Amino acid sequence: MSEPTLSVIVPAWNEEKYVGRAIDSLRHAMQVYGRKRGCSAEIIVVDNNSQDRTGDVAREHGAKVVLEPINNIGKARNAGVKVARGKYIAFCDADNQVTENLLVLIHDHLEDPKIAGGGTWIEPERRDFKISFFYFLWGIYVRGSGVGVGMMHCRKADFDSFGGFDETIYAAEDVQLAYDLKKIGSPRGQKFQLIKKGWIITSTRKIDQTPLFTMIAKLVGFTFGLQKKIRSKEYCEHWYDKAAR
Repeated sequence: MSEPTLSVIVPAWNEEKYVGRAIDSLRHAMQVYGRKRGCSAEIIVVDNNSQDRTGDVAREHGAKVVLEPINNIGKARNAGVKVARGKYIAFCDADNQVTENLLVLIHDHLEDPKIAGGGTWIEPERRDFKISFFYFLWGIYVRGSGVGVGMMHCRKADFDSFGGFDETIYAAEDVQLAYDLKKIGSPRGQKFQLIKKGWIITSTRKIDQTPLFTMIAKLVGFTFGLQKKIRSKEYCEHWYDKAAR
């Protein structure tokens, strides 16, 4: 069996409700990738010490499953990369779905020597005032900072060279990865860039469960002492107290 060109890592904590849907979406994109580029991909689900059937559901849908017993998103993502066989890696959350062309676009992105890595456009699966307001704020940040997240992707060799995700971070680790990729790419004349012709469709469950005032206060709070707060599990409890449903 030939080695995959692209490895997709899916960190998952108590995600039995969503992870099968995410894998099915990725498998469809893998078929398109194979037809259009003649390359293969693998899906690695990292069971981050789930208390439900996340691992079993992932296996039933055809993914490789590895266990990371410490509940930390950076550790989970890094655990997936350690067993990845592809020269390119991408990260997809367990409550996401992807457009069928996205793996092709990620492959083409990383084949371009002018690109250090990138993220993708994000589309919520539904919209209301609160959801639209959140993404309005997020859009301001993306335009102002020149970074974004979505389905983050880069070359595995580059990821390994700077040690992967910072495991002292409890939230916004994907944003930190974007800055790491910008830093490593700049001396080589490479840029970090978002893909906009393909995107992830993400669930809105976290936003749905968070009162608007709390959401705004948390976002504003992150702008003051960001590096300290993303390393505080207490401040980032929204991501760790319970799995979203």
